[in-house]
Amino acid sequence: MTLRRALWLTLLFTFLPRLGLFFVYPLARANDSPTYLHLAASLRNNGFERYNGTRTPGYPAFLALLSNENVLYAAQLLLGGVTVLLVFALVWRLTRSAGLACGLALAHSLNLGMLFFEASLLSESLATFLLWLGLLGLSWLWRDKFSISGGWLAAGIGLVFAALGMARPLFVPLALWAAFFSLIFWRGPAWRERALASFLLAAPLLLTLALWVNFIHIRFKLWGLDSIGGYHLVNHVSSFFELAPAEYAPIRDTFLQFRAQRLAQSGSPVNTIWDAIPTLMRQEKLNYYALAREMGQISSRLIRENPGKYAWNLALGWFWFWKVGVFWLPQAISLPWLRQLLTALFTLQRGILLLLNLAFVICTPLTLFWRSGRRISLFWAFAVSAIWLTSLLQTLAEHGDNARFLAPMQTLVIVALFSFFAPPRSAAPETPPCTAAFVPPPSGGELELTG
Repeated sequence: MTLRRALWLTLLFTFLPRLGLFFVYPLARANDSPTYLHLAASLRNNGFERYNGTRTPGYPAFLALLSNENVLYAAQLLLGGVTVLLVFALVWRLTRSAGLACGLALAHSLNLGMLFFEASLLSESLATFLLWLGLLGLSWLWRDKFSISGGWLAAGIGLVFAALGMARPLFVPLALWAAFFSLIFWRGPAWRERALASFLLAAPLLLTLALWVNFIHIRFKLWGLDSIGGYHLVNHVSSFFELAPAEYAPIRDTFLQFRAQRLAQSGSPVNTIWDAIPTLMRQEKLNYYALAREMGQISSRLIRENPGKYAWNLALGWFWFWKVGVFWLPQAISLPWLRQLLTALFTLQRGILLLLNLAFVICTPLTLFWRSGRRISLFWAFAVSAIWLTSLLQTLAEHGDNARFLAPMQTLVIVALFSFFAPPRSAAPETPPCTAAFVPPPSGGELELTG
């Protein structure tokens, strides 16, 4: 397949489905949407004067700029389309295979789960765009010799990753991980040049974090990325909250009542805290933020006193990360035949993606024991390790079966998995980015697998 034909095919199956979705499916609202909208209105009307800090400001700022919902919907679908082109460009740059670039780009474009996230008032479309923009930038940075233009590129990538962290805090570590890879494993430039590139990659994020965390501390007397970290921590201990000490008996007993209701409704204690907050605030005569601090203290104590139960919930949360969640509103599709077709396609795609995720989880650790002396791309080593890092950090940050955690990285899982079994047509073939030892190759863009 020629590059031109592959590109036209990608454009056709990227923008036509999104155009059709715009006319047959309304911009959907999830449970988290009202929070984003409230913060966007706060930014638009008062700046940060009354910003309540319940979420980082990346996506609320995006909403504040696009207050009209039709414009916002179109913008998110456009971002989704551009993201597909970023996937195409990245795979083409790394493999020089037009067919593979087209296929993997369309795997993202026609992923119904991702497509319907673009049609929702949620941060996934923005986060996915920023993620792939940063990844494409890294592929350019690490394949070329470092120069003045490389310095500007590194700074630009750092800004993109800083924006990504403010849009989805789960991805805050990616800039630091990219800086670490640049400093340790990028063997083309001299040490000082690598150090400069690493600094430029990390500096925008570090500065942004310093400003934001300082804002949260001054406004709410807390250290963290939001003002309600204590509520997030409760999800880690909801399943054994009955073990809370007697001194917290009023809070414990009220929470257990709401947990019983939650279990009866959904079969899971996760997110019980959000139902219990109004009652606990009245009962304890605490405001929203003071109650968050109190719940955080109780949860921290439960974790310290029950490390085994906490570790089990961490493992369970890590497992849930790989489940392929979807968010869409079938009742919003007025045509019955289209609703039935989409439901069947969702089921089929979810099964396929579950198998691909399972293959990724199995294959990447196994390659640690594959001692073949092959070389791998620095980029693929970063991509695979970044996926694993994110999967581990998300279970520490928030315990829950949340469809949103993996969504921005789902296509990266597929792309990385294909790199294992379909070496690209390039001077140095790609091989699995896991090894017992990394040995610097003579060129700047590869690592060598040794055994």
